[in-house]
Amino acid sequence: MKTKISGLIFILSMALFSCQQQNDLSLTSTETDLALKSAIIAENDVTVESVLEETTYEAEFFAESEHLLRELAHLQGNKDIMRGRHNSRYHVGNYPTVSIDTADAGYPITISIEYGDSTVLHHGRVISGTVSIEISAEKNTDGATRTITLTDCVVDSVAISGTITEVFNGDNSTTRIITNTTEVEFILVDGTVLQRSGTQIREWLEGLETTGHSDDIIQITGSDQITSSEGYSWLKTIIDPLIKSGECRHYTQGIVEYSTEEEVIAELDYGDGTCDDVAILTVDGEDIEIELHGKMAKANMHKYHSKHGFGKKGH
Repeated sequence: MKTKISGLIFILSMALFSCQQQNDLSLTSTETDLALKSAIIAENDVTVESVLEETTYEAEFFAESEHLLRELAHLQGNKDIMRGRHNSRYHVGNYPTVSIDTADAGYPITISIEYGDSTVLHHGRVISGTVSIEISAEKNTDGATRTITLTDCVVDSVAISGTITEVFNGDNSTTRIITNTTEVEFILVDGTVLQRSGTQIREWLEGLETTGHSDDIIQITGSDQITSSEGYSWLKTIIDPLIKSGECRHYTQGIVEYSTEEEVIAELDYGDGTCDDVAILTVDGEDIEIELHGKMAKANMHKYHSKHGFGKKGH
């Protein structure tokens, strides 16, 4: 990402200089800076959201298997209780070390997952570090909490640490709502540090009748405050609920707004429900396509540049 952004800045600088020389400037430097800044914010946000989702899914995967883990711990002790057991979540022969500590009264319990230097998931992503989950009560108990602590975790070269608190409300047959409160820090590949705190509410609209996830339809609302080590901060607000389908890797619809105390700087639109890998970032009335696939999100700035006269013959 660092090379990509540096290249964009160089291209934009040369294009601006050339166009200014010929008095044919279609976009001011201020607008260009805003577009670049907004694209970087959106790229980073999509990337860290994916990392956060991967780690919380890992926590959910083991927390939902609590009773099985208890049985295995009873049979062989509570250390490395997954040893020798194949699971399709991980690349063959590459599993984390899992342990469980239980209270005499049943709860709270703590599940620890140690990924070592690298544990490869079935789809190729690599995780390292330790995830700890403290569970306050039987799953699907109204008001039950899970406190997830991330220590020295890295997902595909993006570091993440901090805590996530999940509160379950509902009966899991007609209603399932999970409120996530996050206090986390990300370190990106280029060294940028992002501090993120906020709350998201996930409500299941479909899929409660089955045990699998493929038919789940989840609605997400909420907001997060983000501060960058580069010296600026912004508020991320879901202004139109995000929709996550169990059959799709990315959000299929919904709008996220990025703003400062002074103004709205951009909106990211995930679409109309179509299962694809693009979203549209709107900056000052202009659209930039964000590619969601891969390990790092990418902004198709070249389309934006061309639309505004950059790179034309004679410039």
